[in-house]
Amino acid sequence: MTDKKKYQVAAIGNAMLDVLCEVPEPFLDKEEISKGVMNLVSRERSNNILKLVRPLKETAGGSAANTISTLAKLGLKTGYIGKVADDLKGKIFKKDLMDDSIFYNTEFLDKRNSESTGKCIVLITPDKERTMNTYLGATEYLSEIDIDEELIAHSEWLYLEGYRFDGQESKEAFYKAIEIAKNNNTKIAFTLSDSFCVDRHRADFISLLNGSADLVFCNEDELKSLYQVEDIEAAQKFIANTINCVACTSADKGAYLFQRSSIRRISANKVSVIDTTGAGDNFAAGFLYGLSKKLPLERCAAFGNEIAGEVLKVYGPRIEKSLKNFLMR
Repeated sequence: MTDKKKYQVAAIGNAMLDVLCEVPEPFLDKEEISKGVMNLVSRERSNNILKLVRPLKETAGGSAANTISTLAKLGLKTGYIGKVADDLKGKIFKKDLMDDSIFYNTEFLDKRNSESTGKCIVLITPDKERTMNTYLGATEYLSEIDIDEELIAHSEWLYLEGYRFDGQESKEAFYKAIEIAKNNNTKIAFTLSDSFCVDRHRADFISLLNGSADLVFCNEDELKSLYQVEDIEAAQKFIANTINCVACTSADKGAYLFQRSSIRRISANKVSVIDTTGAGDNFAAGFLYGLSKKLPLERCAAFGNEIAGEVLKVYGPRIEKSLKNFLMR
């Protein structure tokens, strides 16, 4: 990254509120909820789940917004594109971003549309795994008209959230953003988001990554799903000639860096885990922050591990304490 552009990172993602709840393991089986992934649900299903649980915390969320929030707390200039409704939850979301000095000017959903701001019910089981039940709501209606050309053109990186591919006009919006980025020498980072999301969009994702991505974030399950392989090492042959760098998180083992023909594992310090929600989002933030400081990729991954470790210590996807003096060790 250079200092020539106004923003270091701009992101496009699902804008929503996260509702965090602790549940016993049998709850998922009883309600027929797939564990450890993001399940798309209707507004009715979302409301029914909420009747069965007791929320611990409600916070502005969404994968890319979590990443941008942490980058802003680390002191970078950032921007965000995501759709919310003109309702209480939408106003909370907007205020949260603006309080972090994140540039955000996406128009509220047209009031003629009855959808409300999206919400993600995060069910945390005793093993600290998070299972997401997402009602997209207003964010599903992000379209080409919402893509801020000036923001993307004046950013060093465009960070694209895989989840955002679920939506009526989302593909067109993504492709427009990518075209703007390419025309303005803005680098493109893409996060696969979720193995089920990969299953839904595998062919499109592979095409996007091969043709556009400078950097890809994922975890082991997502990478194996993308290339339909049994172990992540087998993905190397698919990555080597098409993607500059893949940063693949691996829970307590840290992260793997794929660069052309090489694979390196970057270990992580052990922490006392309260909740895994947002760990991948914050790893991406740490990695991108390292790039902003022109650090070697191994140091970027190590810092990503450190930042992810901070969010593992709290409930929810966002680090609430100040990070401006956070030291890279």
